[in-house]
Amino acid sequence: MTDATTNATAPSAERPRMPPEYGMPATTEGLVAWASIEPRLRDTRVFWIATSGPDGRPRVRPVDGLYIDGLLYMGGSPQTRWARDIEANPEVSIHLDGSQDVVILEGTAELMEQGAEPELAERLAAESQRKFPEYGMTADSYRSGPGPFVFRPRAGFAWKDFPNDLTRFRFG
Repeated sequence: MTDATTNATAPSAERPRMPPEYGMPATTEGLVAWASIEPRLRDTRVFWIATSGPDGRPRVRPVDGLYIDGLLYMGGSPQTRWARDIEANPEVSIHLDGSQDVVILEGTAELMEQGAEPELAERLAAESQRKFPEYGMTADSYRSGPGPFVFRPRAGFAWKDFPNDLTRFRFG
C-alpha cells in the first residue's frame, strides 16, 4: 500500500496563545513537526473521541480508526451513544493515548451514509487488514452504507516537552 497521506496537505504550524505564566517560548523554533505525528495517526489502534450530545453532556470513548489522506475513518454502530452524539453535534475532539507525547485534534465528524466510493473502500479495507486483521473487513464492508464515520480535523495541538515545543496546527 502506498503512503496513506500522499494526497493530504500538511497543516500550518504555529505557537498557540497561552497565558505568560506557562512559560512558552516566544519563538517558533522547536515546534513539533507534523511529519512526526502522521506515523502515530496511521499506527494508533485506539483514538479517544470526545463528543457532546443534544443535552450538552460530554462523553469520551475509545474508538478504532484508520488514518488516510489526512482524515480519520472510525468504525462503530450508528446506534452507539457517541455516534448519536455526532449526529446531534458533529463538533468533536480526538486525543491519542499518552501524556508525554500529546496529540489532540479538533474538527467535525459525520457518518458516511452511502458508504465509501470504490477506490476509498479498497484503501480502507487494506488499511483495516493491516491494523485490525481480526475484523476481516473487505472493500464491500466499506462500500455499502452506512459508515464509517469520517473525522475532518480543523485544528490540532501537540507536544513532547511542554511548553517548550507546544504547537498548534491549522488545517486548510
